[in-house]
Amino acid sequence: MTPNCHRCGGGLTQSDLFCPSCGAPQFRFAPPEEAEGSYSAARPAGSPARLHGICWRDALTAALMVSAPAGVLSSLSILSWGCCLWVVGAAVACIAIYHRRAPAFFLETRYGFRIGAVAGLIAAYSFVSATAVWRVVQRYVLHQGEAIDSIYVQVIQQSTALVQSNPDTQAQWRAYVHFLLSPDGRAAFTLVNSATTSLGIVFLSALGGALGVRLVAGRKSKLGEA
Repeated sequence: MTPNCHRCGGGLTQSDLFCPSCGAPQFRFAPPEEAEGSYSAARPAGSPARLHGICWRDALTAALMVSAPAGVLSSLSILSWGCCLWVVGAAVACIAIYHRRAPAFFLETRYGFRIGAVAGLIAAYSFVSATAVWRVVQRYVLHQGEAIDSIYVQVIQQSTALVQSNPDTQAQWRAYVHFLLSPDGRAAFTLVNSATTSLGIVFLSALGGALGVRLVAGRKSKLGEA
């Protein structure tokens, strides 16, 4: 179909930007398919469109795959010395898995920090839950309650030895120790200890997420140079 000038109705060709009769500029509207085709042709071959932000579905899936086991490993007494390594390593692995599952999204340090923090929340929840279950098993299945209580009392006594040199604080400290040795005091101590450890796990995991972005981005640049 031959286009016509919107002002004088004169005939135009497909390449005319101005009417040859009256000189009026002509407006052209490309269909969505044509516009997309032009955009695809303008991009280099093999380079998909990149998106900013975070694909949280893939991020949560990756976090659950590695952070939950890391939290459980950190709760085991024989492996708890490597808690920092489990948490940071899990966050780095989470970023690597997320990048494989959502390659169309840009990897930035701020996104890695956020994904790592979410992975840390999952790891902290797994850590607290697994620790609670393990303590129940130790006390009621393995009958190690006396050993657990003796370790707790020993920690309190060591702390008491540090303040014996100050007579002004001894009376207050004795009352505090009496509270800590009560069931309510032990519950409060366990709650505070769990909250502090959870905050540390989230912080380390967030740093691990940022580190994972740097490592993955560095590996991509080396592959590109090769």
